[in-house]
Amino acid sequence: MKQPTYRCGQTPRALSIKAFRTRTAATLFNGALSPEQAQGTGYLVSVPALMAHLGHAVPLTHLAYALATAYHETARTMQPIEEYGKGAGRPYGTPDPETGQTYYGRGFVQLTWRENYAKAAALCFNTQLEQGVVDLVGHPDMAMSPFVATQITLFGMSKGWFTGKQLSDYDRADGTFDYVNARRIINGTDRAEMIAGYARQFEEAGRLASGQRIVRDQVMVGSRGADVIELQLLLGLPHDGVFGEVTQEAVKGWQRAHGLQADGVVGQLTWDALDAEEYGL
Repeated sequence: MKQPTYRCGQTPRALSIKAFRTRTAATLFNGALSPEQAQGTGYLVSVPALMAHLGHAVPLTHLAYALATAYHETARTMQPIEEYGKGAGRPYGTPDPETGQTYYGRGFVQLTWRENYAKAAALCFNTQLEQGVVDLVGHPDMAMSPFVATQITLFGMSKGWFTGKQLSDYDRADGTFDYVNARRIINGTDRAEMIAGYARQFEEAGRLASGQRIVRDQVMVGSRGADVIELQLLLGLPHDGVFGEVTQEAVKGWQRAHGLQADGVVGQLTWDALDAEEYGL
């Protein structure tokens, strides 16, 4: 199946930011994104539309894996970070004799070495979509800007700047993506299965946000987990992930208000109605 891409000119129906944020909050951020997490995730989701405008389309699976990688590499803060020790003891940790700058790791994914900063400088763009004007060689700390760090992550993972492996190496013929082995783009097989799990959650949220039906559990009194958290967030309830009597009564009220059988059970029919009414899908 051909993967969706994020392109300029999509209608709000094609991408529900509320759906993406609510679903990822439920599955990956314990029910709520901090302002910093929301900012970083926002850049990672929105910058691909600008890249597509410049001819660099980003399939949803590639974006999902980039998001999962940033989630892991930044310890879930979704903010660019500097390499611990700033390259001390490594060749790239020595100031460059020409620029006086040190090209240690910075970003959502750690960009190192002057040559890689130069590659990034050639492709990264400013807010006017002008490429080649972000002087990362002269000012490597610009890689700490979430806007620039997002571009470095996506361009770098697409073009193999980090290990020589690139995102397209893990596209499968059937349109799916090898989330486990894609870890080789960054760091061999370290935590590969765990990061693959994050990527699948980000992909699921992207599919939901683009109007595709996703598989959720039927939830009722006694149910627990991420689907319950999402439901509680949609109903404006405390999101403890436990379906109790308060959640049941809120569900019954919502069902009655929307012409559904008020049984307090959230199955596919109620999930579809919630997606339509609360997310605009």
